[in-house]
Amino acid sequence: MKNMGMAVAKKIISYGREKGVSALLLKLKERAEYKRATDRYMKGHVITDHELEAQRNTKYEKDTLISICVPLYNTKREYLEQMLQSVIDQSYTDWELCLADGSGDGYTYIEAIVKGIGDRRIKYKKLSGNKGIVENSNEACAMAAGTYIALLDHDDVLSPDALYYVKREIDKGADYIYSDEASFSKSVRRPDIIHFKHDYSIFDLRGNNYICHLSVFRRILFESVGGFRQGYDGSQDHDLILRLCEKAENIVHIPRVLYFWRVHPDSVAMDISAKPYCLTTGIRAVESHLERMKINAEVTNAVENASVYRVKYNTSIKPAVINNIENIKGVTNEYIIVISSEITAGAESLNEICRILQLEGVGMVGGMVTEKGRIKYATLKTEGNRLVSEYENIPAASDGYMKRLKYAQSAEALPAKFFGIRRSVLEGMGYFDDSLWEDNKTVDMCRRLRKCGYEIVFNPYALGEIKR
Repeated sequence: MKNMGMAVAKKIISYGREKGVSALLLKLKERAEYKRATDRYMKGHVITDHELEAQRNTKYEKDTLISICVPLYNTKREYLEQMLQSVIDQSYTDWELCLADGSGDGYTYIEAIVKGIGDRRIKYKKLSGNKGIVENSNEACAMAAGTYIALLDHDDVLSPDALYYVKREIDKGADYIYSDEASFSKSVRRPDIIHFKHDYSIFDLRGNNYICHLSVFRRILFESVGGFRQGYDGSQDHDLILRLCEKAENIVHIPRVLYFWRVHPDSVAMDISAKPYCLTTGIRAVESHLERMKINAEVTNAVENASVYRVKYNTSIKPAVINNIENIKGVTNEYIIVISSEITAGAESLNEICRILQLEGVGMVGGMVTEKGRIKYATLKTEGNRLVSEYENIPAASDGYMKRLKYAQSAEALPAKFFGIRRSVLEGMGYFDDSLWEDNKTVDMCRRLRKCGYEIVFNPYALGEIKR
């Protein structure tokens, strides 16, 4: 753990030198907030032996073999044993573990440990050599006999109820299932941070491989896209997930932490500089996806030394701009931007709304409004029985939780202050409900749009500012 502490200290010092003291203090404050949220979740989600036993005794109408596929490479003994035990401890027992081992000569203990377990559900193949992460992963998946494949890294850990919750979604017809995940450096019982994810959105996935772990999908779907691809090492998961999601018909997010991602000095979870080529291959993965979708756009890194991407969709749209939602019925232009009179925004910010508004399946696009260096308006979301402003009062300089303020993303609803919509969509939905008050108008419209299959998108690069 000494090396781990040194790595963390080095990362903090580097960030402070690069961004400055104020940015570092903001980062540390945010990190502390995320840690408190992590601790609250872990305290409220303790899995009891009684619950696990009840899960083991669950009867299913149909059997589903889930193949957990793991490429091994020079895996440390401790990490290997913890990974194996997390699979053996699964409360859903209809699984097989497919291990493709590309380790060097100094790691013969791996085979001895695996075979010493004596579980027939564990398949082990010693590869002729290290073929790289892509081919090693394909070798593991080629061993799979299950209807579904689950991906697991050789140094990570599954929650004991992971496959139980996955099976529940399989029985509802899911093609692709993913869960929330936690990063840990010492103990899975005390993770450093939890990634609480959104439901599926292609906009989020283009900006960041937020789906990542745990990922489970139909084996036939995996085979249909050709498995992992050469040329995407370091971002091979992102490339695969994009291709799978292009074809999957039912993508389900399980809002539970079912996967624990180990952070150590040599892992990307700790620092992207461990595998700097990830930045290049990540851009390539998103560009390749956009080409398949026949979408004309440019992809760049949104954050230095992080696999987060800004997608700039090319456009030449000239929108109509009005400052009051009440006047929207008189507009004849197809593309309409509403921007409240107290907000100023440049031509490029308006263009950022149109970049996304022009895309097929998009219903509304909102921008980010700041005041005195803090976010005033961005997105709205439901918490309990209340509708809250998701990013309100966060410093405008912040990257946001999991760097979400650096890429366009799906939103539940948008405020009425700064947004774009198409006239044809408005007419098809019967316009805004005039009996509702201000934000309630857009919230109601967003709900109706989502029910009809439209995406509601927030673009943090569409910037407006309140000047008083």
